[in-house]
Amino acid sequence: MCIRDRSYRKANDLKPEFKNKYNIANSLYQQGRTKEAGDYYEKSLQEAESEKAKSKAFYNLGNAYFEQKNYEKSIQAYQESLKRNPKDQEAKQNLVLAKRQQQIQQQQQEQKQQQKDQNKDTQDRENQKQENQQQKNQEDKEKKENEAQKQKQDQNEEDQKEKSEETKSDKLRKEEAEQLMRMVDDQDRKIRERIQKNQSRKAKKAKDW
Repeated sequence: MCIRDRSYRKANDLKPEFKNKYNIANSLYQQGRTKEAGDYYEKSLQEAESEKAKSKAFYNLGNAYFEQKNYEKSIQAYQESLKRNPKDQEAKQNLVLAKRQQQIQQQQQEQKQQQKDQNKDTQDRENQKQENQQQKNQEDKEKKENEAQKQKQDQNEEDQKEKSEETKSDKLRKEEAEQLMRMVDDQDRKIRERIQKNQSRKAKKAKDW
């Protein structure tokens, strides 16, 4: 806090009035403390009695808001100043400048919003692309798993079929072998019967004496 500021505050403590608050606000503004300056300009307006004093306070308040880039309130303050002193050329010039800066600010905000929206759209498209790719990868994985499962099932069925055919073939071979054995046994039986029959005939001739 500078010496001048302390003096103005002390004077204001002793006698709260427009002049002291206005001087404190000006001192703060010169120090670059525009937020605090704006607060004291607001307070000084409550003590202002003449339209001229109010015009000055509103003008400086507009400057404080302008430095804070709060152009909407700056415009309002300049307009209030001009209501009380329509011939103030500086207030008119600052009002035009504030409106121009407000327009630039709004354009920048719109551009930022558009860029933000574009970035969001781009991000949304990228997210959708990733989701689609993930879904495709999942579908491909499931397709491969189903194909592998089908191949395994087909192989099991083929193995079962081959095993069944082998069992059937073994059964047929066994039946053929049994049939062949029966044929051999039958032939052996017939041969034995024929031999026995021949032997029987020879035995009868031997007794004929």
